[in-house]
Amino acid sequence: MPAGQKTNWSFLNKFIYIPARTYCIFVCVFFLLQANAQKNVYTGTWEMYKSDSASLHIRLQIANPEKNTLYPAQLKITYGNFSGAYELLLVKKNDGSLAIGRNKIPVQETPFSIGAWTVMLNGVFQYKKHRGYETLQAERIPTNKYGVTMPSLLNYTDAFRHLAMQLRDSLKEAPLVLNKINSEPWKSESVDKILYPWMSGVYYGIMDSIQVRSAHGILHFTDNNRVDNDTVSVTLNGKTILDKIDVSKQNPTAEIQLDTGMNLLCFYADNYGHVPPNTAKLNLAFEQDQFAINFANKADISATFIVAKIYYYPQKKENNWQTTRNPPPPKNIKITDRALERETKLVDSIKLNSAQITLAIWDDAVEDGDSISLSINDQWIVQGFAVKKKPQFLTVTLEPGINNIIFVADNLGAIPPNTSLLEIIDGKFRKAYYINTNLSQNNQVKIRYDYKGP
Repeated sequence: MPAGQKTNWSFLNKFIYIPARTYCIFVCVFFLLQANAQKNVYTGTWEMYKSDSASLHIRLQIANPEKNTLYPAQLKITYGNFSGAYELLLVKKNDGSLAIGRNKIPVQETPFSIGAWTVMLNGVFQYKKHRGYETLQAERIPTNKYGVTMPSLLNYTDAFRHLAMQLRDSLKEAPLVLNKINSEPWKSESVDKILYPWMSGVYYGIMDSIQVRSAHGILHFTDNNRVDNDTVSVTLNGKTILDKIDVSKQNPTAEIQLDTGMNLLCFYADNYGHVPPNTAKLNLAFEQDQFAINFANKADISATFIVAKIYYYPQKKENNWQTTRNPPPPKNIKITDRALERETKLVDSIKLNSAQITLAIWDDAVEDGDSISLSINDQWIVQGFAVKKKPQFLTVTLEPGINNIIFVADNLGAIPPNTSLLEIIDGKFRKAYYINTNLSQNNQVKIRYDYKGP
């Protein structure tokens, strides 16, 4: 090489730069896949088989989660001649545990029922992974008092009394460690019924949905029994807000910020205190919208968690409340009354005390062009009503007695079927429904208005 001439190493870029870049991409993709895999380790089938005098067999099937937090599940228990299947909700408390829902709804039990003994299995499933093996270990909330009526052994016949006693003791005290069999999600029509309770009217621990007009909220605690050391935790959209707070000694105030759309706020009972069960109360305020989540409510006695679905959408002040008093249908929309002749599915029947109520309608998933028409007592309220991501509000007037509100699909949108969320608002009363219609089936809500006179 002549003196003073510099070496051109650029040709090495072809052999060094490109492989290095490819390697970096590979590493990033690998860790991304690993992170995604870690987000949902719970979905699948888990089993435990304990061989003793009666051979306890437990099988837990977990569905895909909603917002990586709410896991519908089915629990099957076999013990000697007994077999039972129960549907329940599991809620992700943190990266290593699933809170177990109080209400384990029986879909099959033979030859006897175990009633509220399933409450003894309240607590959490702790996730463990060791040498490639995945397990869920039940950690119950210890107590001798649950606040619910338990079956008496005297109610069982002589033929089953001893078996029932052994099963009860196993649910309360036996070590339960379930091994993961596969990652196939539980698939059932009940999945939606668990996630959207208004579809079945069965309570799995999810409150009626709440619509607020401010993203900024403040929360604090109170306790119905101030000396029993109830401990609670709170998460919002999977993030811990407050952890293991003893509400008899601490009353912290926390500020929270909602995302646009649906937010999952989960209130957990970490123990049952010195005076079981847990009776803590979580108070929330979003400016003028205030509500409470209370473990002392009858439906949540001895519950491990209560879930609130809170919806927030920014509102323009001038269009904050779109009000209409049974307006005439738009002239450019042609929807025939023959649509009312479709099969109609009753969603719910409720009783209200006000002549004027507000209907809030929105699409909580993807705004895909769904359009609906609504009639009340065979008169159209709106026709060709576009369902938007942002809630739209209609004020309607009820007649004394039974009022029939029919929801009719004008189309199927880009993602069939035609779906939306409806919230009925009567003062402080709010109740939400999942509306699912198509070109052959309408949805119906019956409202009884009791007129009290002038």
